[in-house]
Amino acid sequence: MSSNYPKRILIVRFSSIGDIVLTFPVVAAIKSLFPNCKIHYVTKKNFKVLLEACPAIDEVFILEDSLHALRRKINFAQYDAILDLHNNLRTRLLFGFHLKRIFRFPKNNLEKWLLTTFKISPKRRKHVVERYLSTLSDLVSDWPIVSATHQYSIPPGAQFDIQARYHLVPKSYVAIAIGAQFATKRLPTDMLIDLIKKIDGPVLLLGGKEDQAASSAILDACQGQQLVSAVGLTNIHESAWLVKNARILLTHDTGLMHIGASFDVPLHVIWGNTIRDFGMYPYRIDQEEVYQYEVTGLSCRPCSKIGHQSCPKGHFACMRKQDLNKIALAVNTLTPNLQ
Repeated sequence: MSSNYPKRILIVRFSSIGDIVLTFPVVAAIKSLFPNCKIHYVTKKNFKVLLEACPAIDEVFILEDSLHALRRKINFAQYDAILDLHNNLRTRLLFGFHLKRIFRFPKNNLEKWLLTTFKISPKRRKHVVERYLSTLSDLVSDWPIVSATHQYSIPPGAQFDIQARYHLVPKSYVAIAIGAQFATKRLPTDMLIDLIKKIDGPVLLLGGKEDQAASSAILDACQGQQLVSAVGLTNIHESAWLVKNARILLTHDTGLMHIGASFDVPLHVIWGNTIRDFGMYPYRIDQEEVYQYEVTGLSCRPCSKIGHQSCPKGHFACMRKQDLNKIALAVNTLTPNLQ
């Protein structure tokens, strides 16, 4: 392959926000290796807009109704390589018998099972981006892929005047992503309220429409503080713009964490039922300005590689035992957290 550079490569990742954002380094690596290579991408309809933040992608195919309908849209024979970065039954059914040019990333399901069932950690923590990039190593065996840049290019239309809209000076506020897809990955609202009351300076709340009830409760409880909510009012790129211009991003294990990792902003990450050994932690080569908060020593953690809508044990100790004073002190002073 080194003597016959690929002209077209197809990348497949159906979901979700964080997983897709973490494929952007693969796109960057391909363009670095093969500047003239056309990169096509397959994802679900809900995530098409997210790919606007990766302008190096030349064409996007959408999974809408069925795999059969999608298969009819794609001429698989035109690709020199197909990178299956989702690697599940649906992607295998999508490709059918096009097997020779497919490179699948290792999902490490055995390691994940050992982690959740027996709490046995892997010998080496390996980021999912490294596993994504391993598909390129298989494609171009003579190119040692060590790292790639993490890029999120905010579309110009999402770059607005923050001071005019929210009365906040860029780089002066702490952005807090209050949500997460699963309840066991986010602080309960009462704890978020206690934490925000301990934070100095202006605070901006971020989240989706599903987080609006929590946002309203926080605003009601924190009157008198310089607190603004953009929860449910911004799209993903506008939220990314607010994160990029924040002084600090305080977040759970969620999509905005991965987006924030691509910007020059300190990250303070609160971990609940998930742990970094799954490989889905902020992608920064040397983990610079990434501060981690987790409750260690729990025999039940991690209870899931993704999350639950309620604590299986009922005590929710992985969040309820978080040291809010320690988190607030680090946010207020930028004191590194021992990792």
